[in-house]
Parts: sequence; C-alpha cells; structure tokens
Amino acid sequence: MISSTTSNVVAKWLRAICKLRSYIRGSKPDVIVGIMQLSSFISRVACVGTNTHVIMTEHGTFQRPNSAPFSKFNYFCKFYLNKIYECITVITQADKDCIGNRLKNIVVMPNPLLLSQVAEIPLKKHIVLAAGRLDDWHYKGFDVLIRAWARVVSSFKFLVSTDGWTLQIAGTGSEESLNYLKQLSKENGVEDSVEFLGFRKDIEKLYQDASIFVLSSRYEGFGLVLIEAMSQGCACVACDYKGRQREIVAPLEKSEQSSKFKVQSSNSKFEACANGILCEPDDVESLAAGIQKMIEDDGYRESVRRNAIDRSDYYNLDNTMDRWESLIVQLTNKEISC
Repeated sequence: MISSTTSNVVAKWLRAICKLRSYIRGSKPDVIVGIMQLSSFISRVACVGTNTHVIMTEHGTFQRPNSAPFSKFNYFCKFYLNKIYECITVITQADKDCIGNRLKNIVVMPNPLLLSQVAEIPLKKHIVLAAGRLDDWHYKGFDVLIRAWARVVSSFKFLVSTDGWTLQIAGTGSEESLNYLKQLSKENGVEDSVEFLGFRKDIEKLYQDASIFVLSSRYEGFGLVLIEAMSQGCACVACDYKGRQREIVAPLEKSEQSSKFKVQSSNSKFEACANGILCEPDDVESLAAGIQKMIEDDGYRESVRRNAIDRSDYYNLDNTMDRWESLIVQLTNKEISC
C-alpha cells in the first residue's frame, strides 16, 4: 500500500515534469544542464521525444574508501541510471578513468573558481587553516588533522610558544561534533593551539590571513576549497585521494615533473611539488610530515604560494565558461566524442 506522503511526492514530481515539458516544447532549448541526479532525471524524462540535449553533471567522486562505501541506491544511480544521458560531466580525470567503458560520453568539467585571485601575496599570519562541516569530520579527516598537528607541535614546540603558529578550523556543526573535536584536541595536548571558528562569512579573508591551508579529507571528489585557498596565496597541503587532488596540486604534464620531488621517512611519505604538498589520506604521519615541511621551509613555502596563484587561474570562471561553451557546441553539432 502506498502512503499518502509517498503519493504526494510522486504527484509533485509528475507535475514538475509536465510543467518542464510544456516549457521545453514552447521555448525549444538546445541544451539543458541538469545539476546532479534529481534535476537531471526530471529533465531527461521531460525531454523524451524532443530535440533538446540533456547534460548530466556529477559533482561527487565515483570512488569511495572501504570505510565509507556507496549506498546501493547511489551506486545504481552513478553506474546504471546515468546510462540514460547523452553526456555526463565529471569533475576529475580520475573519475573518468574509474568509470572506464561503463558509461559513454564522459567529459571532465572541473568546478569553477568564483573568488578573484590576489594580484600580490597578502601579508600572512602564522596560521594553518582548514575548512569544512564539522558534522562531516570523518569524511573531512579533521581527527587525522588534529592528531597530525599534535605531532608537529610536539616536534617543534617553538612553533607555538615562540612563532605563535595555530591551527584554525572553520565550519559549523552540531555541538556533539564540536565537543568531540575539542576533546580530541585536549587529549592530544593541543587545545591551546587549535581554534574552532564556526561558520564564517569572511572565508576569503581567512584564506588571505593563513600561511598554509590543509585539505585533510579521507576522500574528496574535487576540493574546491583547495583551489580557493591557492587563489588567495595559501601554501597548500592536501591529502590526495586516488589522484584527484594531484590533478589540482601537481598536474602530470611532463614539463612539471622536474619541479617536484619525494620526501620519505620510514613510516610516512609525501610529495613536495611546485604548487603544494600531497600526502596520503588517513595517514597521520604523512600529513604531519607535510605540514612540518611547509612550516619550516620558508623559501619553499613562498615559492609554492606564487605557483599556487598561477595554477588556480586554470579554474577561473572565464576559463570554465569557455570549456562549457566548447562542450555545448560539440554536443549540438553532434561532434562530441568523449
């Protein structure tokens, strides 16, 4: 028996499909860009029998670690339901490679940078910044970050006592999540050098103040905050989930291979690249070593900041719009070959 609630929801979306179909028949758009699953699906159904093309845009990763697997529904949507679309955009080449031949017409379309890049590197403070929802602390790896920070502080006590380095985490969340992370900071002896900033509207200013930005996620589809931080002159340390952050921090063009090197210890490794440091996800030792390198090597940190601003230009809005325009022209002219 179908509940009244379910029946109302179905009726709501059927009305939406009918209204959209009426609009499509009247205005005859060449292309509809669907934002993620629900709007894309409604658009595809509404366009049946018309000449309007539908582009489905995926904004999440097609891979997950064993600790955070896809639900059966999400897996079905990504690898089976997506077959109904003429073209699908994904945000990294790593996702396109992961999909392989399971889906057709896959185009890499990274998210755009909406912040204006700084022309000059701002006057930086001794701040290591991270940002994200506190309720997603496991996904964002804030527990790993706090433990890594404790190792950095333990190895270089003067960083806090003399130079005044602090770790700041911007983002809102439940009291339970905040208390957990505060307790974790206390247990690791760094409660005096870790600040929880809560929700902030001035994230651009936070980027400009911070010397270093850390993306500590266990898995991340793209990492828009990483590009934002780079555009504001932050020297970034990123946990690289199966090559996705490498596409931002260290593109694999041959011309750039000479400007990166590996640093390894017995228990951890990281890569110090021309425009940032890449660490292993869910690895406290690796992240601590990467942060430590970025803090203690002033010359390298300054070089990374300049290179990071240049790298972020690839993602600016104008360049992103050019990529979208090219895709739409190819699609409408039946020239697309992905």
